[in-house]
Amino acid sequence: MKMPTLLLASILLLGIGPGASSLYSQEEHADSSLQLHHMHAVINHAVEMAAEGSNLVMLGERKMAPGTDELAVEHGKGAIREAKALVKKVMESKAMAELHSQGQGESREMAYSHKLAEAANAYIDLLAEMYSVK
Repeated sequence: MKMPTLLLASILLLGIGPGASSLYSQEEHADSSLQLHHMHAVINHAVEMAAEGSNLVMLGERKMAPGTDELAVEHGKGAIREAKALVKKVMESKAMAELHSQGQGESREMAYSHKLAEAANAYIDLLAEMYSVK
């Protein structure tokens, strides 16, 4: 009696049987969602970098700390440039291309990812324009 119960429990826990393919599909979807979530985190970090860079430029342009102001402006502008490059790197990454090739390109999460990147780029572009960052 114990053996059939153990066998049934093993089948259910390991996903062996007719439900295995749907479990695999859910796992695959979860993996792509997790990848996109990590990409979103990197895009959000880029926005934070640009905002902090903007703050450094603003402070440096006030010329309240001679000798440090130039460093703040230079580093702030660099942070804005790097933020723009980081969003581009995420959106053009091998991981993003693989998700598209796996058919995730039309998913709701992928559409959101592209929308998030567009909004991040628009924000970063405004900061770059404000401080003449090339």
